[in-house]
Amino acid sequence: MLQGFELWVPPVPLEFDDGMPYYEIIGTDAQIVQFPLKRGRQIMCFSGAMAYMSDGIKMDVQLAGFQKTFGRLAGGGSLFQVTYTNESGDDNAYIACTGDYPGVIVPMNMSSTGKIICLRDSFLCATVGLGRPMTNISAGFNPASNPISFCCSGIDFIVQTVENGEYAFLMAMGTVIKKTLRVGESIVVDGDSVLAFESSVTVDVRAVGNIAAICCGGEGIFNTELSGPGTIYLQSMSIDKLRRLFPPHVSSSSGDGDGGSSD
Repeated sequence: MLQGFELWVPPVPLEFDDGMPYYEIIGTDAQIVQFPLKRGRQIMCFSGAMAYMSDGIKMDVQLAGFQKTFGRLAGGGSLFQVTYTNESGDDNAYIACTGDYPGVIVPMNMSSTGKIICLRDSFLCATVGLGRPMTNISAGFNPASNPISFCCSGIDFIVQTVENGEYAFLMAMGTVIKKTLRVGESIVVDGDSVLAFESSVTVDVRAVGNIAAICCGGEGIFNTELSGPGTIYLQSMSIDKLRRLFPPHVSSSSGDGDGGSSD
């Protein structure tokens, strides 16, 4: 692709000693991620993410302390953190997770990625290996470089931070592309197009232009500017865009109580 952009495609997952992949992504527009759950391995997710699982898998629900719970809620997660553990003694157990809106599932190898910053509501689940630390999901402030950027960058005040662990899985919508920014390289984006970026990327704003551009361009006063070094992930659709396409409908009821008109 032009200018260093790459069409994101699911990477080939690591494999267990028996050749079984760590995960399998199924489907196209509303995907499922399925995991072979070896003995003692775990899947960590938020409430409602589990789609189906084999017998003998134990579910454990926990708050994990006030600070972590508040961080999950502020970052768009659920009140409870759920872990599923294979306690059956069978290496052929399995479990699958899916998002609560149509989208594609983006796996992140946290061993090589380190810490990433993503939009609220985007974290789906994570694998927990034997003897490996659990992926830490918390809330962080918009990592803007100054107060104006913080308020006007188009990225939420509160974002999700994901770090540590094995594999983490994010929910995206539409087509996902990625670009690795060099030191000092910047890109101007619409805030709704941002899915995630590495913690080394800095956030700033850039004025759209003159009065005509501000009033008629449809982009507001500022656009988001992301600067390297680091990798960014962009999406062609977002849950916020989808919500704007289908605004809440408020029905007005008539005096007869059935909302209809009388002849």
